[in-house]
Amino acid sequence: MKVNLSIKVIAGLVLLTAVISSCAGLNTQEGPPDTSNNIETQPTEASATAEAQDPVRIEANGEVPFYARFGENETFSNGEWTVIVFYRSPDCIPADFNLNQFFHFPGNDGPGAFACAPPTTTSVEYWANGPETDPAPLIAEMTGRGAVPVWFIAQAEVEAALADGVVTIGELAESPSLLKGEAATYTELLYPSQSNPQSLIQFKAEGALEDGRSFKVDVSYGAPDVENHTTIEIQ
Repeated sequence: MKVNLSIKVIAGLVLLTAVISSCAGLNTQEGPPDTSNNIETQPTEASATAEAQDPVRIEANGEVPFYARFGENETFSNGEWTVIVFYRSPDCIPADFNLNQFFHFPGNDGPGAFACAPPTTTSVEYWANGPETDPAPLIAEMTGRGAVPVWFIAQAEVEAALADGVVTIGELAESPSLLKGEAATYTELLYPSQSNPQSLIQFKAEGALEDGRSFKVDVSYGAPDVENHTTIEIQ
């Protein structure tokens, strides 16, 4: 089911205002469990809630008001590397935009992150009623369109960049340790805290670096019956 741009924007804004609170405090560095390619929804109370309410399915097509999984409470590291997944091409991120803010909403100056098109993922959202009445969807799922940009930067360099509260795409691109790659497969599952008794974020990426090496990323945080971890494998 397709929705018009205004509904997609509203859905994206409402959903992703919940992301920061969903993921607060998740920039931890815990170690590696399973690294299979497909995310499996865990049997949490949130999934039971979604089933009980027969949720409304909306195809949001990856239209989100931010550029990357990066910023305050939005960084994921394994103690050595920080992984940054881009939902929009790094090449079209405004040079002066502070990525630490995470969101870039439409305003008087333009459409914000929505100007950076097309997005690198597609997405489906499940709402109890719909974006017109609910604070956030029960569940949101993202899937890569085929070449999702993924960067790896040494955790110490990311921490230094974040110290002054301002991080631009140029600053990240100049990081000495930067490894650029593309994920051939990417999946993400989100249970926003505003619509679930327990929030959850999981994402997995698998692809190749520019230097030919392969990488795998497996991240999961939030639900009490899911082992929190950031697993990064570069071979």
